[in-house]
Amino acid sequence: MLSVSPKNRESQSKTLSELHQSKLYEAASRWIIVLSLYVAMGICTPGLQLYGKPKTRKIDARICTFNCRSIATDDRLADLLQEADRIKYDIIGLSETKRGAEKQAKSADGTGIFLGKRNEVSVSGGVGFITHKSMTPKVKEVKFINHRIATLTFYVSKRFDCTVIQVYAPIGTSDAEEIAEFYENVEDVIRQCKSKFKIVMGDFNARIGSRANSSEIYIGTHSMEPRNEPGEFLASFCESNRYYNTNSFFEKPTNRRWTFISPDGQHKHELDHILTNGRFFTDTHVVPSFTIGSDHRLVRTNLHFNLNFVKHQEFMTRRQPKKMIDESAIATNCDLTQIPPQDQNIDIFYNKIVGMLRSIQEKSLVPQPNHSQNRISESTRQLLTLRRETSRSDPLFHTISELCREELARDHQEFAKTRLVNAAMARKSLKRVARNLVEYQATIPCLKSSPTGTRITGRGEIEKEIHQFYSKLFKSSDVPQNPSNRRLRRTENPPPFLPSEIRAALRSFPNGKSAGEDKITADFLKKCTDKIILIITHCFNLMMEKEEIPKAWKTSKTILIFKKRIRRPLEESQPVEQAGFRRSFSTMDHISTIQRILEASREHQIPLVLIFVDYHKAFDSVEPAAVWNSLKDQGVDQHYIKILQKCYEECSTNITPFFKKVEIPISKGVRQGDPISPNLFSASIEGVFRSTNWSDCGISIDGRKLNHLRFADDVVLISHTPHQASRMLKELVQESAKVGLKINEAKTKSMRNRFALTRPIEIGNKTIENVDEYIYLGRQLNPQNELLPEIHRRRRAGWAAFKSIEKATDAITCQKTKANLFDQTVLPALCYGSEAWTLTKKNSEALRISHAALERRLVGITLSEQRERNLHREDIRKLSQVKDPLRHIRQQKTRWAGHMARRNDNRWSTATLDWYPRDWKRPVGRPPLRWSDELRKNHCIYDNNNKLVEYWTTRAKDLTNNAQYANEISENMLEYLEVILPIMALYLSMEMDAASRRSNLPATSQQNEETNH
Repeated sequence: MLSVSPKNRESQSKTLSELHQSKLYEAASRWIIVLSLYVAMGICTPGLQLYGKPKTRKIDARICTFNCRSIATDDRLADLLQEADRIKYDIIGLSETKRGAEKQAKSADGTGIFLGKRNEVSVSGGVGFITHKSMTPKVKEVKFINHRIATLTFYVSKRFDCTVIQVYAPIGTSDAEEIAEFYENVEDVIRQCKSKFKIVMGDFNARIGSRANSSEIYIGTHSMEPRNEPGEFLASFCESNRYYNTNSFFEKPTNRRWTFISPDGQHKHELDHILTNGRFFTDTHVVPSFTIGSDHRLVRTNLHFNLNFVKHQEFMTRRQPKKMIDESAIATNCDLTQIPPQDQNIDIFYNKIVGMLRSIQEKSLVPQPNHSQNRISESTRQLLTLRRETSRSDPLFHTISELCREELARDHQEFAKTRLVNAAMARKSLKRVARNLVEYQATIPCLKSSPTGTRITGRGEIEKEIHQFYSKLFKSSDVPQNPSNRRLRRTENPPPFLPSEIRAALRSFPNGKSAGEDKITADFLKKCTDKIILIITHCFNLMMEKEEIPKAWKTSKTILIFKKRIRRPLEESQPVEQAGFRRSFSTMDHISTIQRILEASREHQIPLVLIFVDYHKAFDSVEPAAVWNSLKDQGVDQHYIKILQKCYEECSTNITPFFKKVEIPISKGVRQGDPISPNLFSASIEGVFRSTNWSDCGISIDGRKLNHLRFADDVVLISHTPHQASRMLKELVQESAKVGLKINEAKTKSMRNRFALTRPIEIGNKTIENVDEYIYLGRQLNPQNELLPEIHRRRRAGWAAFKSIEKATDAITCQKTKANLFDQTVLPALCYGSEAWTLTKKNSEALRISHAALERRLVGITLSEQRERNLHREDIRKLSQVKDPLRHIRQQKTRWAGHMARRNDNRWSTATLDWYPRDWKRPVGRPPLRWSDELRKNHCIYDNNNKLVEYWTTRAKDLTNNAQYANEISENMLEYLEVILPIMALYLSMEMDAASRRSNLPATSQQNEETNH
């Protein structure tokens, strides 16, 4: 191949004559023309570049979507087919065909034509497909659901199919319920589809925008415009159903991204989208050259079906058969077991106790029924036996095999459905049941090398990479620690452990957790008799007396997930800014505090800067020496500190990615899964913040400075100015480094309102990204304190929660049980954080529509069926028997407001409740709706002149008056009933006498009597 670069041209022009140069250019041009002819004739494949390099992306199918506006006539259809011959495609999905009747045909060249009919009421709608002549023989099935939805299924291989769902959504100005009904219908089609690969595409009439936050993993980062209201529905659909919006995953120039242009040519939007249920797409782009006079452009995506990877995903290692604990056998074996003799050597005594407990546990285990065999019914087993005995040459062999596959699938579905229904009826964890239904456990297929980023697939290399990564992570950074100046608190003889304390500690352990290296489960220890508890108590007291621990405690077990004694002193030493891992504190304390600050700053135009700090692997990075210094500063007894130090000396953990144990030494971090670890981490964080000097920082709340809030390692810094926030962040970075904590610069974000300065905030030489929204403790915050984005997130969470119980609700026949399961699973996800919500009419309506869609799905009625049967939402409520979401939110808000009003521990959620920023002046005009306006309206007492008599916080604080008030209402109601019931009985008797008298009168007299009556 000859190629002439510009640089070579200059050098050659100095030495070659013009004749030679022209001949050289002519030869190069001829070579390019010949190469093009070879490609066109098929002699040379286009996949080879000029230097013979093969293409890196393999294309198995090209799927397109196009809003043709109308192909109602055969002339328009012929124009479309003529234009389609100019591009590369396999399937073209069409929207707005506007055909009067369905049409399924094949052209002379083999192109498949599948067109649905339009809406019967109007001339709009209609969807269909055009398939290339090479794709037409692979088409398995085509269905037209309605004038908005159609499906086409084609063979990918003998084992896997792909279904393309072509849609045409309602226009953006349609009613929200109509849009919600459309997505419900699409979800119904998806749920009934059994193909491995699924594609949903068409004209969605929605601008989805780019990824709003890190929680949206199925929406990419590229878009040409912000999200609108229909785009929220589409985003919720993608996130709740796990469909990738392929348009947003590829960076394209604006002129290659828009799919719709307005009639005046001034406005361009991206309304046509292609969604997939997996990452099997390699590119999505617009084809500008395809045009038949429509105001939409054709969108094409390239697909690559990696069947080997799909098969690898389905191949998993089988779990070991499970065993269950027989409770009656535990008591018997405990009584028959001989107690080991007491020994002063901690390790010897501990090993004897572990051996005794393991022996009792093994004797108390009984084989669990093999649920893999229980999945298959007796009739299916007989069919399998018949298939084994039938010769392959027998004509009935294929029929029997097909019947076996159908019966096996039905048995597995019925088994899973029965287990889920039984768990729902018994109000047990559905997550645990679903986890137990899985017969196989996935292994780690590959890892990415941390130094080079290359992909590692060998098991030996994976184990080596795990050892290097975690050895580096758990290696101490040797940060020098300043010794504590506080005098050590030491009692001569610490109080011994009591059997009741050991029993209470065991009962606090969650059920169903895996065992450690000793193979003894917490479920077994909970069921042990008092005889065993006494032995364990003596072992703990011996450790406390000698201030030693067994060597076995220094080795832990770590499972890779592929992607009380010192509690009281620690609780008393924690400030009100810390709400993590503390009794009577919750995320709602900080959510309501932040919400109130945002509300007041918007109303009074207060400059506000928030910095959301994220620590890099906080629990694994804290230095143990810093923890011990913090415990000393906070007054913990030295006996307990020494015992804890022994637990963290010369520790290691074992990781078993495959079959070989990988031992990792640990010299820093708190132990994950240890009940005391959260308290130790909170103590070390408290030491960091005690070292800061922020007395003049933050915002003033009734004379008190609020400069930060903490929930475990989730820290938010609060300030009026970026300069002050930068100073606080810089000091926090320095003090955190002293205890081994490092701030994650990429995930640390700042958020400020429009009244604050725009000066950047930096960590070292890196600028902290300023965001317009941030998810803090599960609640999406924004400077304008707008609630609608959070309601959209809650809607997705509600649908995700409903899908986790959908199989159970479909199988349960008792409507009351279905309603209880719905209210316990879906309603908390839909209304999380609603105690701090300020609901407007628009927000309430959006929430009601989302809940109504879930409610209809629960009872199995679509919106169109509801309208056809003329059912009101109250009729649906009687069928579903679920709670009203708005009433539930009001109750939650009132309950939380009462809790805050009655507290007297100076926590910030209570301090900000009645906070009025006197140093800031509110502008003229009606302020936005406040959080307390609803409480003031419903719970304050006014006299006849509309003068305030008693404020709602005063009523909430006085529980005695509230009880007396409720008793007075009950007594008054009883007195009222004592008076009204005899009157009602007398009236009913008079009615009965009059009715009997009228029945004995002639017809004319009866009419006069009725008139007089």
